[in-house]
Amino acid sequence: MKGSIFTIALLFVYSIAFSQFNFGLRAGLSSSQVKVDENVEGFRITTGDNTFGYHAGVYGQIIIKDKFVIMPEVLFTNSGGNIDLSDGTSFNEIWNLTYNRLDIPMNFGLKFLKVFRVNAGPYASVLLSADARYANINQDVKDNYKNMMWGYQAGLGLDIWRLALDLKYQGSFESSYSAEGEIPGTTAKINPDVRPNQWIVSVGFKLF
Repeated sequence: MKGSIFTIALLFVYSIAFSQFNFGLRAGLSSSQVKVDENVEGFRITTGDNTFGYHAGVYGQIIIKDKFVIMPEVLFTNSGGNIDLSDGTSFNEIWNLTYNRLDIPMNFGLKFLKVFRVNAGPYASVLLSADARYANINQDVKDNYKNMMWGYQAGLGLDIWRLALDLKYQGSFESSYSAEGEIPGTTAKINPDVRPNQWIVSVGFKLF
């Protein structure tokens, strides 16, 4: 056991000794949707149109031996999507959902040709607020969602000059919905499997 701990400690020290650390600011845009496809008490709940969002925060790059990359980030993220609800006859409603979150991704990557990068990894997301807009009514729905959830990211990057350009897909490991709710104007109870996801384009600027 002591030998294993000593080996891990040596590897960590070796990685730090032969690594480069960068820190900077990051911002970008996203195209997001809320994935759902369920039938509940005669109502059909399906994924609607994508919506556009944004994010901003800080990022780091730990580059080991000019090849392996670890990229932690802390981002304020605005995203959402539309959900279509229908009973197949007279009831047809669109909910526009908007989330504000604190996203904490941790990507692991591999550099090639010195400037290109492929990376993937998990992220944790802390919900700050959630709102639903339907029929000209705005409603706070934060209590219907988990305060924290987990997901994944995967994408491509380009590191050139002081810029870190990224295109990533972000998906969810679990449903973000946590509490039974009611379809407005009906008595139908819903607790759907709701999974937000998005395509992300972002630019990082290295400060040091």
